[in-house]
Amino acid sequence: MFLTYNPNRHWGCRVNDQVTWFGMRAILLQNELVQIIVLVDKGAEIVQFLYKPLDVDFLWHSENSFHDPGRFIPTGANSSTTFFDHWTGGWFEVLPNGGPGCHYKGAELGNFAETINIPWEYRIEEDSPEQITIALWVKTYRTPFMLKKKLILKSKKPVLFIEEEVTNQGNEIMDLMWGHHPVIGEPFLDDTCRIYSSPSTIEVFGDEDGPDHRLDLFQVSEWPYANDRMGNRLDLSYLPSKQERSMDNFYLKDLKEGWVAVNNPGLGIGFGFAWDVSVFRYVWVWQALGGGIGYPWYSRTYNLGIEPWTSYPCVGLEQAVKMNTSMKLHPGKSIQTWLNAVAFTGFDEVNRIDRQGLVT
Repeated sequence: MFLTYNPNRHWGCRVNDQVTWFGMRAILLQNELVQIIVLVDKGAEIVQFLYKPLDVDFLWHSENSFHDPGRFIPTGANSSTTFFDHWTGGWFEVLPNGGPGCHYKGAELGNFAETINIPWEYRIEEDSPEQITIALWVKTYRTPFMLKKKLILKSKKPVLFIEEEVTNQGNEIMDLMWGHHPVIGEPFLDDTCRIYSSPSTIEVFGDEDGPDHRLDLFQVSEWPYANDRMGNRLDLSYLPSKQERSMDNFYLKDLKEGWVAVNNPGLGIGFGFAWDVSVFRYVWVWQALGGGIGYPWYSRTYNLGIEPWTSYPCVGLEQAVKMNTSMKLHPGKSIQTWLNAVAFTGFDEVNRIDRQGLVT
């Protein structure tokens, strides 16, 4: 007649939504290989992606402690601080404004607004030792979007499968920037890691996060090579050490396929993503490798953002419309897409990740 589930099951795939994480509703998903925590009350952020056999959590955690945005009083408020005061790292999803605050059709949209930091709804659609499926959805406040997604775990697979749909519930054509913002960090991330990607074009714009960039600005090249600020050729598949104190943003476009992997040969483990490149056409790569002068970084982070997006660069929706990189959605229409994240072992080099999470 209806679905019931067993939060006490301790084998195979299982889900427990009777969890409070720093005062917020959370969902704990796991199978034999991975454990994932989703903060339902905070933008359905993924704040843990743990590979259980090696006890490695791939996601970066910022210096900010976890807190419920609804119970936190900022000492000052603008579109930037409202975002950074609540950001604790991990993996959040953005719709419809990618980057700094802006104005669009009379609405003021803050940094990475609107789907971050607000409560989502959810239900457990499937719960068996073989597979669990969690449905989550949110309706934006200042724009007429409905975003729905399913998180799926299958037995004995270290893969999180995501199926998504965004719908324009308004009666006007709407522009949007839609992206996933996972950030990888220590202790998994270090200067022995290698980055692998589908063949693509690199584009660097301005010094988006300050003066301590190692890349030459306003350049286009083929992955993985680009020029540093001294004009020397740089292989971006290698990461510098924290002692170099650099922070760079660059973009991958013209991707043949949608996938990126980061491998740590010393730990013998890697983490990667695959996605629908017809929707998420760009990758924003944020390398906060010991750099970032002043607020909010203070040169104290070592992390790597691998971010599939519909649009680029990180300039906000208003500017993306002017640059003709926003995506348009007609009244009542929807976009369906998919993405997955996978932990893997036993590979020195990665050539591909497919929709099923198979790494070769």
